[in-house]
Amino acid sequence: MIARTSRIAFCAWLFLAGTLSAVAQTYTITEIGVLKGNNESSGFWLNSAGEVVGCSYTGIPNDYPCTGTAGQHAFLWSKSAGLKDLGTMSGGTISGATGINDSGEIVGYSNVKGSSASDFFAFLWTSSGGMTNLGTLSGGHSSCAFEINSAGVIAGDSFISNGNVNAVSWTNNKIKNLGGLAKSIFTAALDINDNNQIVGESIFSYGPPFQSHAFEWSAALGMKDLGTLSGGTTSIANAINASGVMVGQSNAGSFPNDWHAVMWNAARKIQDLGTLAGGTYSVAFGINDSDEVVGYGNISNNDPHAFLWTQAAGMRDLNSLIPANSGWVLINANAINRLGQITGYGIFKGYNHGFLLSPK
Repeated sequence: MIARTSRIAFCAWLFLAGTLSAVAQTYTITEIGVLKGNNESSGFWLNSAGEVVGCSYTGIPNDYPCTGTAGQHAFLWSKSAGLKDLGTMSGGTISGATGINDSGEIVGYSNVKGSSASDFFAFLWTSSGGMTNLGTLSGGHSSCAFEINSAGVIAGDSFISNGNVNAVSWTNNKIKNLGGLAKSIFTAALDINDNNQIVGESIFSYGPPFQSHAFEWSAALGMKDLGTLSGGTTSIANAINASGVMVGQSNAGSFPNDWHAVMWNAARKIQDLGTLAGGTYSVAFGINDSDEVVGYGNISNNDPHAFLWTQAAGMRDLNSLIPANSGWVLINANAINRLGQITGYGIFKGYNHGFLLSPK
C-alpha cells in the first residue's frame, strides 16, 4: 500500500497553471533531509504550495526507503519550516505520510500500542489536532489512508472480517466500504481527485501468475474495471488528475513479465507510455493537471531512474534535467503538483534522501 514500487506494495503485506514547457524544462533540486537519528527518507506526495510529506528512517543504504521498520516516522517538509516529525499514533513505533492537500491536512498510516506491531491504522493529521485514528471496517484489523482531496475526503483501504481487503473512503472521519472488483481478494483506493473520483487496484490472485486490474470508482457509476494493455494480466491505477486522466502500470501479452507506465484518458482508453532508453520496465506514480507524468523505470544497465513523461517529449530521465555534478542519482519520482514541482527520492551522499525538484 505504500507507494512506490506500487503504492500498494508496503501495506499489501499487512493486509496547469504556471507549468513551463517540459520540452526545455530543467529543475533545481532541494534536499528534504532526514529526521534526527535517521539516515534515509522519501517524499511521497506534495501539494500546490510545495509542501512534501513522506517518511524517514534508519535503513539499509541504497535499498528502497520506508518499508515499515521500527523507527520510521512520517514527516511534513516545507521550505520555510524544514522537516517536521509527525510522530506516531498513541504508543506506536512506525508511521508514514502518503498524502497532503492544499489545506495542509495529511493522511497516512501508523501502528498503535496494544495492537500487533505489523498492524497499521489509517490516520488524518492536522496542525491543530495531530493524528486521528480513522479506524477500520467492521472486523478489520488494519487500514491505510493514501490520499486526501481538497474537501477532506480520504481514499484508502481496510481489512474486513474474512481477511480480505476492500477499498474505502472516509468523509468527516466516517468510513465507507467501496468494495472491490468481482472476485478480488485485495483492493486499495490509491488516489482521489476533487470530483471524488477514486482509482486503485484490485488483486485477484497472488499467483503465479499475479493477476490484478486497475479500477475507477465514482458515486454515480460505482467501481469500473479499467482493464490492461492488450494481452495483459495485471494493471494498477496509481493517480488521477482533475480531468479524470489516470496513470499507473500494466503488463501486456508482448511483455508479460514487465510493467510499462500507462495512461487512461478521459474516455478510459489505455496508452502505453513506454520506457526509458535501453529500459525494459516503467511505472507511473503521479500526474498533474497538465498531464505531466512522473515515475520510475530502468535504464540499459538495469539501474532504476526517475522519469518525467509529457505528450510533447515522451519519457525522459529526470537525471538529465537537473544540474550536472549535483551529487544526486534520482531513483523514483512519486508525485508532481500543478506547478510542475516533483518529489521522490534518490541517492545522495551514499543514502536515499527525499527531494523536491522545482522548474527553473
